[in-house]
Amino acid sequence: MTTSQPQLSVQPSRGATLSWSDGPAIRDAVAVVRYRVGDQPRTLRIPEPERSCEQDGLQARWRWELSGNGYRLWVELANIGDAPLFLETADVLTAPAPDLGAPIPTWRVYQNGWQSWSPTFARHLEGSIYAEPGTPEYRAAHQPHWEPDYDGLISSEWVSVLYTPASSRPVAGLLGGFITTKDQLAEIRLRADGSEWTARCHLDTALLAPGASLRTELLYLTAGPDPLKLLEEWAEMVGREMEARIPAAPPTGWCTWYYFYGENTADDVLDNLTAIATYRLPLDVILLDDGYQTAIGDWFSIHTDKFPDGMEPVAQAIRDAGHKLGIWTAPFGAAATSQLFAAHPDWVVRDEHSEPVLGWVHWGVPCYALDTTHPEVLAWLEETFGRMRREWGVTFFKIDFIFAAARPGRRHDPAATRAQALRRGVEAIRRAIGDDAFLLGCGAPLGPCIGLVDGMRIGTDVDPNWHPIFRYDLSAASTENALRNSITRAPFHNHLWANDPDCLLVRQRGPDLDLVLNEMRSLTAVIALLGGLTLNSDHLAIIRPGRLKYLRQALPPTGVSARPLDLFTHELPRLLLLPVERPWGRWWVAGVINWEDHTVETTVSLSDLGIPPGLYHVYNYWRRRYLGVTDDAVTIRRHQPHETVVLLFKPVSERPDLLTTTFHVCQGAVEVTDCAWDESVGTVRVTLSKAGRQFGEVLFSVPAPWEVAEVRVDGERHPWAVVAPGIISVGLTLDERSEVTLFARYRGEE
Repeated sequence: MTTSQPQLSVQPSRGATLSWSDGPAIRDAVAVVRYRVGDQPRTLRIPEPERSCEQDGLQARWRWELSGNGYRLWVELANIGDAPLFLETADVLTAPAPDLGAPIPTWRVYQNGWQSWSPTFARHLEGSIYAEPGTPEYRAAHQPHWEPDYDGLISSEWVSVLYTPASSRPVAGLLGGFITTKDQLAEIRLRADGSEWTARCHLDTALLAPGASLRTELLYLTAGPDPLKLLEEWAEMVGREMEARIPAAPPTGWCTWYYFYGENTADDVLDNLTAIATYRLPLDVILLDDGYQTAIGDWFSIHTDKFPDGMEPVAQAIRDAGHKLGIWTAPFGAAATSQLFAAHPDWVVRDEHSEPVLGWVHWGVPCYALDTTHPEVLAWLEETFGRMRREWGVTFFKIDFIFAAARPGRRHDPAATRAQALRRGVEAIRRAIGDDAFLLGCGAPLGPCIGLVDGMRIGTDVDPNWHPIFRYDLSAASTENALRNSITRAPFHNHLWANDPDCLLVRQRGPDLDLVLNEMRSLTAVIALLGGLTLNSDHLAIIRPGRLKYLRQALPPTGVSARPLDLFTHELPRLLLLPVERPWGRWWVAGVINWEDHTVETTVSLSDLGIPPGLYHVYNYWRRRYLGVTDDAVTIRRHQPHETVVLLFKPVSERPDLLTTTFHVCQGAVEVTDCAWDESVGTVRVTLSKAGRQFGEVLFSVPAPWEVAEVRVDGERHPWAVVAPGIISVGLTLDERSEVTLFARYRGEE
């Protein structure tokens, strides 16, 4: 469906109206700038696009530009007076809630959290899972624009999509999103009573000196019938505007954190390095997480009881084994107990009482926020990270808790916003590590990092438990929370960066892991389907070897994300779909999630998945079960608690064909490099290529009147098994590369 072009009209006394004839309407919109002259708060209202307004020497112009099926908006500000001005906020657009053709309680609102761990989902305005702990700690970490009248306000960082399935109009989706994100933190605000819908840039009382000027971030407004597509198109636009860094392939690796939790020694790292080699696991990066340093900020002060010979011997062993060394830091903090803070107390952000601003509390120790507008701090960052690159050979850098640089407070540069302060710090790190190193953001306000980081954690810590300890905290560490955010931010992958869903844990349930088999399989399936970074964090030196099959089945990442089809239907999306198309065919891999704590019956139709009408083979990946042929729907009779059923849909062919393989959750998307049918001799030749050594199956469909004559693996005759009429399975050990050939006879007219 093609959405109509937007129509803009202006009533000077009331503001601008933007509407789509078959969809939403925004009425009585204006721009508003809030600022201070000395201690006096002032407000400048701009009611008309392209009109210049002036007050107290502040000149403001509200700019509108037609772009595709929407408009780009921004506000230009200049101090043409003699006195300094202090800018607080600029509402690039504020209006009553838009008209979507249905009552507000029926709406879904895409609510994007501020930083990596902040809750994100398409929130229902009635019956929502949303809960707000309301503690000062929660507000500091996740609600950077909190204000006393926050009740009833839905704030989404940088982008929001409004959608209602109850609309009387063909087009029921409206997107408001900032497509530049360098200079200001920005939010889209909706009041549930309908009184306000605002796109606000935060200028953080930044100084605008006489003669100076600036521009707000660019806001994009558009409408469409498919809210998920609107979000995907927004991410694509932002990536272009911000020159996003998209790696050729998402990294794989092993991380120390989720088994050792900072208590690992050098020997533990070396033991896992040996296990990776022994099991031939295709893991590239060895990431040394938190715990090697004596204090946050003292990155070269190494715990001698854990690393008695320092970092260099471990780093050398990792490189000698053919791996990349990864290192964790929290670069924008200085622990109260650190040498860094003792030597440079003037390097931290200060509050209005000149006290150090708390960045976060790290294992009980206060960590103060570094002032990343201070030239000496930036020089120290460049020296620190440059030294890690030169002396340790680090090529993978995970920077954590970086929201600290965006804490409110007084900085060396009074003209800098919080977003600019954060970005300057990340820019310094990027300069130091070079363009060829991988930079992973974590605990990160998302917008200012685009174009600087290669990867981004987009959810909370995965944790060894399915549910968080406190169920009402959607930001708390848990597998459920981590997967929800990873799914609801799936549209960002390969547009803004490579998504990092956090670590994959496959070890058996025990004292250090409380995930049952279905929960572990769900973690594996979702990470594999989302196609981003894939890092394991088990103690591989002692793991039960049989558990490693799950890790192998998620490696390597496809690099392409499945789509959360019901993102705007369910706050916990249940349907992930990965379409796969290759020269030899196409198929679809669906992840069907049961978030409930009890068994349910789930029916999935082809129309639910957007798969074209036709006849399809269906294969249940985890159960290793061929489910037959459907032209309509599949019913999962016993969909167990927290289980993700992975289904393959492959078009039925009249000739012998490859059905699927079991070497990867995505079933042929990475390990099948070629599949050729030779009608003259009746052969299907499948070429498999995958790092490491792994047992699995290749399944073929052999419809009547065809029958199997023989199967060869790497030129040698090989047994096969009939798993259903017309379906055979060939089991083999794939050692880097194999060729499987099915020889078929036609038993038609003889």
